[in-house]
Formats: sequence, structure tokens, C-alpha cells
Amino acid sequence: MNCNALSQIPFIRRVTHSASDAQLLEEAAQILQQGGVLVCATDTGYLLGVDGLNVEAVKKVYAIKGRNFNKPIHVVVSDIEMARQLVVVDARAERLVQEFLPGPLTLILQKTSNVPELLVSGLPGLGIRIPENPFLLKLVKQAGCPMTATSANRSGRATPFSVDGVLQGLGKAVRYIDLIIDQQDTAHSMPSTILDLTAQPPRVLRQGPLEKALLRQYL
Repeated sequence: MNCNALSQIPFIRRVTHSASDAQLLEEAAQILQQGGVLVCATDTGYLLGVDGLNVEAVKKVYAIKGRNFNKPIHVVVSDIEMARQLVVVDARAERLVQEFLPGPLTLILQKTSNVPELLVSGLPGLGIRIPENPFLLKLVKQAGCPMTATSANRSGRATPFSVDGVLQGLGKAVRYIDLIIDQQDTAHSMPSTILDLTAQPPRVLRQGPLEKALLRQYL
């Protein structure tokens, strides 16, 4: 990588599972609260994260990715209590949450009026994630807002599962990132399973680490 390319890479900080992580959490939470953009690992890839309720910040995500506005963006929440502010969690959804989350599952649920239309592209449902990544869940809780959970790449490129993958996937757009949080490779090397509970009957929109047959037992 040449010097010009290196000068465009944002500050990269590594999670060390030590006392220094508290400072990193505070720094990252402030970036989200101030409308900034960061990259962080989930359990199924690296995400491009902003405050999901900040419309101007969400617009940055679409611009960085070169993503069409008719494609919705899912969000990470810290727990089911935060989820209830954004979506309707009925008994069926609660069973799935209790059984599979935190984990590699995205649940699309009926959105509430708190959700910006830009985030869902006019659709009735919002995708909710509670990944099996303690650092990320602490960050979302500390920031006090849901975080966008779209992959950290330009649209059409492969989902990144490491920081090297992020740098390749974003290319020159990496200059618009305020902070990259390095947690090395993610637990899974495929995107999350997506289950749409707004459909009748519920539909698996994307097969991931969780098998369709296993999910059906809880529907």
C-alpha cells in the first residue's frame, strides 16, 4: 500500500479485552452520538455504524456505500428493551429472541413510529440484530441508540470479515470513516440469517449460520 493510500486510512483501534477498552467504548459512543461513522465487528462480519435514528448520519451510510435508497438498512440493538422502542415484539418474536439472540440472526419485525422512513425504505418492517459480540452490545448500550448494521463495504462488494476486508471493500470511501474498531476475524464467515416475521407465513430471506429447519421449531 502506498503512502497516499495510508494517509486515507482512518484511526484504527484494536479491542484488547483489557481496561483500555473502556476508553475505546467511550470514544466510539461519542462518535455515534455526534453523528459520526465507525466500523465495528458483529459476529457475522464488519458493519458500517451510525446512530440509526439520526437521519443525516444514515444518509452518510448510503453515500459511503453507494447504496440505493430503496434498500433498507437493519440495526443493532443492545437488548430486547431497546428493540421494543423500534419494533413490535410479540410472543413469537420473544421466543426467537430468547432462543437465538445474541446470535447470527436478523429478525424483521413491524416497526414503530420511532423509526425513520429512510431506514426502512418505506417498508413496514425493520431488521433487528443482537449479535454475539459483547463489545458491540456494550457500545450500543453506552451510546444509547441503535446502530446501523449494513456491511462495511461499497454496495456489490463482498461482506468483510476482517479489517483487511473492510479496507478492500470500502476502497477510497474509507476516508469518510471516523474510527475502525479491530476485533480480528469475526466468529462466522457468512452474513446472518434473515427471518421476516412481517410476512405470512414468516420467510427466511437469507440463509446464514442458523438453519431454516431449526427456526421453524419456534414459529
